[in-house]
Amino acid sequence: MVTMDTGRRILHRGVVAIEGPRLAYVGPVDGFAARAGDHVVDCRGLLLMPGLINTHTHTCMALFRGLGDDRPRSAWAPTFTLAEQARATLDDYYWGTILGGLEMLANGITCTADRFSHMGTIAEAFDRIGMRAIVCQTIWDVDRPLEWDQAAALADRWGADPERRVHCGIGPHAPDSCSDALLRRVRAFAAERGARIFIHCAQSEVEVAAVRSRGHRGSIHCLHSAGLLGPDAVLAHCIYVDYEEIDLLARTGAWVSHCPVSNAKIEARVAPVARMLRQGVRVALGTDWAPTNNGMDLFDEMKNAGLLNKVAAADPEVLPVDRLLAMATIDAARALGVEGQAGSLEVGKRADVIALSMDGLHLQPWHNVPSTLVYAAKGIDVRHVWVDGRHVIDDRAPTTLDAAEVRARIAKIAVRLTA
Repeated sequence: MVTMDTGRRILHRGVVAIEGPRLAYVGPVDGFAARAGDHVVDCRGLLLMPGLINTHTHTCMALFRGLGDDRPRSAWAPTFTLAEQARATLDDYYWGTILGGLEMLANGITCTADRFSHMGTIAEAFDRIGMRAIVCQTIWDVDRPLEWDQAAALADRWGADPERRVHCGIGPHAPDSCSDALLRRVRAFAAERGARIFIHCAQSEVEVAAVRSRGHRGSIHCLHSAGLLGPDAVLAHCIYVDYEEIDLLARTGAWVSHCPVSNAKIEARVAPVARMLRQGVRVALGTDWAPTNNGMDLFDEMKNAGLLNKVAAADPEVLPVDRLLAMATIDAARALGVEGQAGSLEVGKRADVIALSMDGLHLQPWHNVPSTLVYAAKGIDVRHVWVDGRHVIDDRAPTTLDAAEVRARIAKIAVRLTA
């Protein structure tokens, strides 16, 4: 059992007890006695750990997996959409979220930060499958009508209380697609509602050139001048940043959502995460969306983050396994403001727990547990998943929906989208 608690305890024979939605006991076997009427799940031969946390994605875009490969950087402009999106309906995006959400759960991801349009519908899909999610309506006002009313309605419906399994943030698209006035309005809204801010930042050279044309020295400088940086802000990507901007991130306590696979695929770049960590920036991991990753597996993301950043820094010691494991669990929980509910196995927290098979040949032998989880384990090793104490993946099968029905629906949608 890997707890990721403050002592980073690893127990070789442990028990987790769940009462309602919360953890009632986390500790050694000899410290716990089952009571009459308890439901016991035998996890001998499995590894228990906190559910993984994805700090940046667009789940509904699982519909378009495999349709964004091998394109030049210039193809991913701020207004980029896949041609197939023109045929997508609201119902399609609902089922795309069901597909992507179940994929994440099956890979051991119990919580995600998600942003897109149509978020009222997408939030309902997350609620149906039993996943923990922070949802944001994407808003911008440069070359596109502002959807502020939709963002406000989402916040009215779901609130911003992290105790709620599905709750709301505010999601300005990026510094180049949002005016300075809109960025300041977002900061005021976040302060009024207690909502966290989620924004793409410094994800392309085109973006940086656009904000410089508005008189800013860079994308981080743009957000700082609008008062947007702070411990409640999560900035996805941050590829094109300089030393001074990294210092701003560190001084303001803003979070970076590092998406190494997506960045490598779209930009053929690696964000300077090693330098960020040396300067004290807080970093967690995200998968981004299926068109630029093709999967949502944080075990895969941990491995790629470690390897790509070692290459980029020309230093095999950067991003050790303990740091990578934290970036997908407790640090990710802190980034999303849910560290009181998730990210570690501790009494009183929500029961977001995953159980992995330990008997795969690719996992043997277990010399170093964190190293094996980061560099050898895969999402397919996950056997069981609980969210809020609810058993949502049972022996690799979803319990909240019929997987065969989901596959059938997605197959019909895919035929129509690509006709």
